[in-house]
Amino acid sequence: MAYSPLWHPGQALGIVAPASAPRAPEKLERGLDALAEDGYRVHWDPGQLAQRGYLSGSDAERAAQFHRTLTHTRHLIAVRGGYGCLRILDRIDYAAAQRTPGVLIGYSDITALQLSLFTCSGWRSISGPVVIEWDSIPAAMKEDVRLLLEGQLLLPIEGLTTARKGQCTGTLLGGNLSTIARMVGSRYLPDLEKKLLFIEDVNEPPYRIDALLTQLKNAGILERLGGLMIGNFTGDQSQTDQEDGDIMIQTILDCVDEYPWPVVSGLEYGHLSSRRVLPIGVSARLSADPNGGCLEILDPIAKR
Repeated sequence: MAYSPLWHPGQALGIVAPASAPRAPEKLERGLDALAEDGYRVHWDPGQLAQRGYLSGSDAERAAQFHRTLTHTRHLIAVRGGYGCLRILDRIDYAAAQRTPGVLIGYSDITALQLSLFTCSGWRSISGPVVIEWDSIPAAMKEDVRLLLEGQLLLPIEGLTTARKGQCTGTLLGGNLSTIARMVGSRYLPDLEKKLLFIEDVNEPPYRIDALLTQLKNAGILERLGGLMIGNFTGDQSQTDQEDGDIMIQTILDCVDEYPWPVVSGLEYGHLSSRRVLPIGVSARLSADPNGGCLEILDPIAKR
């Protein structure tokens, strides 16, 4: 089946700021310069926003900036995560987004906007780098973003640790666990029945991860999953030590022990300087056996 690429050299990559403002303006400038050096023509109007505390502008300003950028290009990358996307989900024109199907690149807090665009507008996205880190991420991450934008499939992710055996094919969804839990009860969270869910988080101790997963359980979400991939649960930009990491994994496994679907850990995804780039909203297959787990991406983010 032939697919059309979402992006090709020469097309603009729109810069959106739906969440927090950069802590240091020079990081944004370095990121924009690095994108240009890598061949991306960026569309960015810094005059559209005015920093408002920890946000990149008021709720109305950030939503309007997203919509204005979408009129220029359907290929978007977020300046930064942090916090703020949840506050503008009810301000997004999902009908307009559906008429202009695109892709949003980012992670962490950007999870909220990526999942709501999938639910309400049918968008597929890339859980990947944000602008302020583009100058410092490994070349492999940049290459994965390029491959996805060009409509290609990523290689299977092998060598995952099997926590529970099984196999499931379903839509790949996920991102930041805290953000996903905060979407419970809203119309913006996708139906996760038979879906393959990948999760990560940062600066959350085991008891808070327990509480977040218990919220998903009590909402009837966990029992309907098709499979779970456990990413990194880290401290501030660095992986927790081995003992804390073991406690975290055991906490998560205890929360999902009663369910029959496959579970793997060891997915290098999360708040790490070098991590996996994952598509959101595509078909994938999770296989978990005693020899290890494997995630295969079956569908490009480009639409037929």
